[in-house]
Amino acid sequence: MITDPQTTTVYFSDLLPEKCPALYQSLDAILRERQVAHHLLPNTRDIWCRDYMPIQTDEKRFVYYKYNPDYLQKPHLKRTITDVMQMGDVDCLRQVEMVNLDLVVDGGNVVKCGDKIVMTEKVFSENKDKSRDEVQRLLEEAFLCDIVFLPWDTNEEYGHSDGIIHYAGGNRVLMTNYADSDAVMARKFTRILDKHFEVIHLKYNVKRKHARSWSYINYLQIGDLVLVPQLGIPEDEQAVQQIAQALPQCEVVGVHALEAVRKGGALNCISWNVRE
Repeated sequence: MITDPQTTTVYFSDLLPEKCPALYQSLDAILRERQVAHHLLPNTRDIWCRDYMPIQTDEKRFVYYKYNPDYLQKPHLKRTITDVMQMGDVDCLRQVEMVNLDLVVDGGNVVKCGDKIVMTEKVFSENKDKSRDEVQRLLEEAFLCDIVFLPWDTNEEYGHSDGIIHYAGGNRVLMTNYADSDAVMARKFTRILDKHFEVIHLKYNVKRKHARSWSYINYLQIGDLVLVPQLGIPEDEQAVQQIAQALPQCEVVGVHALEAVRKGGALNCISWNVRE
């Protein structure tokens, strides 16, 4: 399984420079300075390329799926659904094995954690034509690993696991400060994750919790470079410090990301990092 620490290259939607110009300029400058390969994906229809791009399991093996989520079923939103097979040439997808997963899946609901993948149970809701056992079997056969399922908090319509956890290497995951918004759901997540991982909880010592502090967990890691969303609030520095402590081998850099966060996602959502 190719996980974030093993990636070498990052792609962004070709719409990102238009939709989030200041953010893209910051990312481009940071990546150029550190000589990290980065490119724009052609013919995309929205900036959230994590959700629709294939998932890399080995250097020459990618899993693609049906990207047709329930939250984009209104006519004016269906126009934003990107068909990966219509995008044109993407260098890293040439001469590779493309495995077809016959399920509706969001890439943002696939967090690769060593020899496991963590998803929320929203994947079962999106594939009601199949039994739970069949959905799990198809996922495990495509990804060649065990799947850890977290309950879907239906108050969060996207149901993406990358808004809950991030792989921290070895047998560790970082978990967002979910208890600040829903302590009961946070305990459910923790009970399940504790069976498989060492769970490190992000916490913020502030008088008033900010509604967007969830976004720190949605950081972008390419190899040993970690880019953490910054919101212009007191939690910013605390998030950088905690993530740096969990990833001491990495360079951790804050990136002002409100342009994306205000639209509902953060740095993992707007990126697609691979090993080339």
